Amino acid sequence: MKKIYVAGVEEKAGKTVVILGLAQVLSGRGFRVAYRKPVGVARAYRYGRPADPDGELLREALGMGEEELIPVLSGEVPRAWRPPVDAWERIRASLELTADFLLLEGREWIGRGLLSGLSDPALAGKLSAPILLVAKYRGEPTVDAVLSASRIIGEEARLLGVVLNEVSPEAEFSEVQTYAAPFLEERGIPVLGTIPFERRLQAVRIREVLEALGAEVVVEGNLEAEVERFLVGAMGAEAALQHLRRIPGQLAVITAGDRTDIQAAALSFPRVRALILSGGIRPERAIAVQATEAGKTLAVAPQDTFTVAETADQLLGRSLPPDPERLALLSRLVEENLDLERLLELLR
Repeated sequence: MKKIYVAGVEEKAGKTVVILGLAQVLSGRGFRVAYRKPVGVARAYRYGRPADPDGELLREALGMGEEELIPVLSGEVPRAWRPPVDAWERIRASLELTADFLLLEGREWIGRGLLSGLSDPALAGKLSAPILLVAKYRGEPTVDAVLSASRIIGEEARLLGVVLNEVSPEAEFSEVQTYAAPFLEERGIPVLGTIPFERRLQAVRIREVLEALGAEVVVEGNLEAEVERFLVGAMGAEAALQHLRRIPGQLAVITAGDRTDIQAAALSFPRVRALILSGGIRPERAIAVQATEAGKTLAVAPQDTFTVAETADQLLGRSLPPDPERLALLSRLVEENLDLERLLELLR
């Protein structure tokens, strides 16, 4: 059984995208593919028990049933968590399975877990799984981050290579081919894939945003609709409309409960799918009527505007509804942009 440990150079690098796409492609070639996440983060609940939402997402997408996918769960506050004494036993026991390929998902980022002894390099090294890094491409800083990650890995584990994710086809593909990839290759880091930015993979369902906020739904539009960007309305109504016109894709607007001018402007804009009011302030009746007539979701969140915006923004690119259309898109992106033959050769 060949193992691949997929680790993120930074948070939200796109590990889930790479794992899901790689699993689809390998399965399509007739290989048996298994998935495990040795150490997860308890950010949600499933059947009344703490759960890692990314791991549960992959469980659903890969149809893995009720088997133990995440043997160890950490808390969200690092200083309040220490690994259980039997962590390694539980991790190794979860890997007792039969498959052609085992895809292992890493921690939030490559440096997480150094204090506890359950870092990506430590896990990958002890499990004899070479590391495939995933980095969200942002130019020279990304190259520096990949080099830093390789130093963190050091001699503790084997570095398989890196996949550069969310590369802008218009502005960055030529830069990667002529500068970033050759530079990394010269330093012994194979660039095994360059995945283009795909806006459809960034979207999050309105229902998931409201559940994460614990928001009250005042007017229920299409809660299954997806939004790709969030706009914080802290300016005047006219300025807000101008800003909305410049932002592409489907939008949600977050603003204070007492800013009726921005609320009305947002609800009048065609690409706004939801309006979220912060501070627990319920909307005026006229705003609720406007939302109802427009068929748009109107909700009230108890948190302040900054917290609402931060929580919502963290969901973009992380929440990935495993519908057939999106899985097919992932499979195509990986099939076309990851050098699978070279990856398989490096695994031998």
